[in-house]
Amino acid sequence: MAGRQRPRGPRRIDTAADAVADERVRAFGVLLTTTSLLERLLGAAMERDSGLSHPMFEVLLLVGAQPEGVPMGELSRRLVLTSGGATRLVDRMVGAGLVARERSRDDRRVQVVTLTPDGGSKLVEAARRHAEELERHLCAVLAPERLAALVDGLDELGRHVNDVLPPLG
Repeated sequence: MAGRQRPRGPRRIDTAADAVADERVRAFGVLLTTTSLLERLLGAAMERDSGLSHPMFEVLLLVGAQPEGVPMGELSRRLVLTSGGATRLVDRMVGAGLVARERSRDDRRVQVVTLTPDGGSKLVEAARRHAEELERHLCAVLAPERLAALVDGLDELGRHVNDVLPPLG
């Protein structure tokens, strides 16, 4: 942004034109729109190619990263779902044989979700296709340094929001 001076302090929004021109509002709109479009594009490809919804894929990724299992409460928080929404999703996945749910050995009040062998196979299959789609629609569009900066920035933003956001009911 050479040559452009950013005004000190927050810019005021006093008119509709100010609202439309505000860089903060525009940045958030671009983030939401692009995320929604990518979700539609990549989610449809994943469902078509592997039969998994994107939320199911996310569960498999989270559970696959922790062989000892993931507590339901943690899954709910990480997926940004209510506990009821996470329970319904995991119930469908248990029914499909992708994950297992059992009581924690350490705390019988806690249910832990683990990957089944079928779930592990489905995760590998879906991840391969997902990576191909990401290569076509993300990596081929953004230069490696821009992609790295995007990931770093979104990761930082995500940590901040996670720290200040109250948990879902």
